[in-house]
Amino acid sequence: MKSAFELGWATPAGWAEAALAQPLALLSDHAHCELGAAAAAQGMLARKPEAGELVERLSAHALDELRHFKQVHRLLRELGGALEPVRVNAYAEALMTRCERGERNLLDRLLVAAVIERRSLERFERLAEAADGRQPALAALYRELAPSEAGHAALFVELARDHFPREDVAGRLARWLALEAAAIAGLAFAPRIHSGPIPADEERR
Repeated sequence: MKSAFELGWATPAGWAEAALAQPLALLSDHAHCELGAAAAAQGMLARKPEAGELVERLSAHALDELRHFKQVHRLLRELGGALEPVRVNAYAEALMTRCERGERNLLDRLLVAAVIERRSLERFERLAEAADGRQPALAALYRELAPSEAGHAALFVELARDHFPREDVAGRLARWLALEAAAIAGLAFAPRIHSGPIPADEERR
């Protein structure tokens, strides 16, 4: 699927199959990701409440993420699972702790959100492909949600360009893509949307 920008590191083969081996854990983590995305959007709009267009678009985005949460949670329950307690998201934490303070904080937060959405698009596409024919409900879910992730990534870049000089946005986005690539490639594997690659010895099996 066409996206506004490309990632700095591609998820290797085998990740999706391994993640789908624990579908309930994967769906629970995904549901928490949607909740976190809604909360992040609310946090960003609160940083610039006087910007009416920004507030409108981020509040609409937060509602969209909550709709996705309900959709994922519904499937989780249909498959016999339940939402697990919230856990630290090492991936998001690794990125958010690198955001600058002060005037550039909102720019960094917008671009981090864009990169996370772009990674989610990649992961959803891989999950849909891997689940096709074997786990039809999961394949349908990720195939349906993938276009939204592409739109969300583009939204955050557009908002950044609306409120900051374009040359600053381009430079910071390149920086965040490099940081994100290093962060996710260095994470351990788990049945989570933003986990790292599976160990090399398992990849060869």
